[in-house]
Parts: sequence; C-alpha cells; structure tokens
Amino acid sequence: MNNDDNIEENMNPAEVLSACEEMDFKRVFTRMRLPVPDVDEAWKQFSTDTDMEPSVTKRKNRRTLFMGFAAGVAASVALFFGAYRMFIAPQLPHAVQVFNAQHNKEGVLLSYNSGRSFNISSTTKNTATLLAQGVKANKDSLVYTPAKPSLREEKLTVSTPLGKDYYVVLPDGTKVWLNADTELIFPTHFTGARREVRLQGEAYFEVAKDKAHPFVVYNNLFSTTVLGTKFNMRTYSQSSASVVLVEGKVTVESKKSKTIQTIVPGQKALLTSSGQFEVQHVDTYAYVQWKEGYFYFNNVPLVEIMQELGRWYNVDIVIENPKMMHTRLHFVADRSQGLSEALQNLNTIGDVHATMNGNKVIVK
Repeated sequence: MNNDDNIEENMNPAEVLSACEEMDFKRVFTRMRLPVPDVDEAWKQFSTDTDMEPSVTKRKNRRTLFMGFAAGVAASVALFFGAYRMFIAPQLPHAVQVFNAQHNKEGVLLSYNSGRSFNISSTTKNTATLLAQGVKANKDSLVYTPAKPSLREEKLTVSTPLGKDYYVVLPDGTKVWLNADTELIFPTHFTGARREVRLQGEAYFEVAKDKAHPFVVYNNLFSTTVLGTKFNMRTYSQSSASVVLVEGKVTVESKKSKTIQTIVPGQKALLTSSGQFEVQHVDTYAYVQWKEGYFYFNNVPLVEIMQELGRWYNVDIVIENPKMMHTRLHFVADRSQGLSEALQNLNTIGDVHATMNGNKVIVK
C-alpha cells in the first residue's frame, strides 16, 4: 500500500494529519480536492514568456508574472492551511462547569411537617415560640428536648444553605453536625423499635447508645444501622455516597441491590453505581476535619476539591481543561477564611491556576 492510499476521499481529520507527516503536500492537495500549485510548469512558462520579450518589457512582465506565480502558490498554501486548521488541527477541550451556585436558600431553616417554618440562624424573634415546643436554637446550634410528652409524633426538618454548617442534638441525645447544603429529618419523639432519621447531604453522627433501639439513618441510596457509634455519612450524589466509620460498628444496606455490608473503624463503605459497596481502608482524620472548620484533602481529585469550594462559598466553578479534573492534590485551608485566600492557597500548589470572575471561579 502506498502513502496515497492512507488518505481516503472522505477524509477522517486524524488520519489526514497522520498521513501528512508521511507524504508531500502535493498528494494531500490532491486528496483534499484542492488546487495543486504546479511549480515546475509555472516556472517553465515563466522562463519561456520572459525570454521572448524585449529587455525592458521583459523585466516588467517578468516581475508581474513572478508576482502572480508567487501569489498563486501562496493562495494555494493558504487554502491548504485554512483547511488544515478547520478539519485537522486539534480542537481545545470544552470547559466544564462542575458546580452551580444557588440563590434560593437563606439561613438555616427549621420546618415542621404541619407547615410551620422558622429561620433559626438569623433571628431571635421566635425564641419564645420555639422554646415552648422544646427547641433551643441559635445561629450555630439546635437542641431539641420536648417540653412534655405528646401522643402525636411530628417530623422536624433542619436544612442548611451553602456556606453554613450546623450542630443539632436530637431527642435521644444523639449529636449531629450538618455540613453545608444538607437536610436532616427527625421525629419530635423516637417511638417504636428503631430510632429513624433521614439525611440528604453530609453529616457526622455521634449516636447515643441504646442497645434496645438501633439508630437508623436513611437516604435515597442506602441505610445505615448502628447501636451507638461515630461515623460520617455523605450523600450529595451517587458518585460520592459513602459512610466512614470512626468508632463502633455499622451495617449499611443498598436500596438498589439490597446488599448488606458491615464495616469497622478505619473503613469506608463507598456505594458503586451497581448498588454494591466497595470497602476501603482510610485515614478517618481527613473525613471529619470539615466539622472542625477545615478543608482537608489528601490525594483527592481536583474536581472534588473545587466542588467543595463551590458548595461552601456558593460560587459557580468552571474547569477550562477537563483533563485536569482528575489531577490528585493535597490541599488544606481554613473554612473561616475568604474565597480569595482559599484560592491563593490552592494556586501555591503549582499545578492549578484558579481566578475569580464575579461569582464564578475559573480553573485554568
């Protein structure tokens, strides 16, 4: 097979580019159906025409002919490289927006399933009303201790906005730290054989011990059952759904596959797309630093780091080069500092250049 056979009439740009490295431009012009400059014939005609004319006229015509010849060759070459740029030259990868800011949630909200709702992070005007219902709340924490037993169980929902975490003590004494953009649903009274709550987002639990009444945390993907323990649950999305156990023992059950998995301290149960659990041995320190007020990432893909920054600072995050998304980094920052300081820390790593543009962070 000769080099001409490497370029088909219906060209594939990648194949043409490869073939161009192995053959001369004339063949490429031919296969691309472009006008091919015949240098030999043009020069022959140029020499013949100029030799037949008087000297003065000869010089003028020679200059005119030569300029026309050069222009023709230049035009053909320009046409070729124009086609090359259009069909063959590699295109820049498209930017990817990996986090979208929200503009519809303000403050920490306490809602009842009866329809009542209170902003408990920015006002104290409802303090007396809430205390009468057993709720002691301020901008940073909520402790629920029912003033008197009630036969009617009501559901309470505590939800945090982007950029705000919150501490909750449940009716049984269980302590829960809610990360940003998280929702926790729990009853005013735990009744029955199990203490059941529901979580969407991320939370760290220190469960009050009660062997007779297992504590169960549900979400849309799996459930976690414990007697008394410390663990971190993350359920922002399918790709990050996991439980990291710090102390005690927990059992997780997949809603999709019904698979049951038990893990011990120092292990992470990561839910896969098939509904199975992948058990990993991890350093639990990295998974609980958020509740201490720090970003802490050790050998974590850039996309996950930027999504966390977007969730905390409520900004759009755009990564211009998708190939960088899975670059693994070690990054630590104080969550109480501003976004510009966090980005400055990130940029000192050397592999990343992140800039602010209004309410958007662009990573180049």
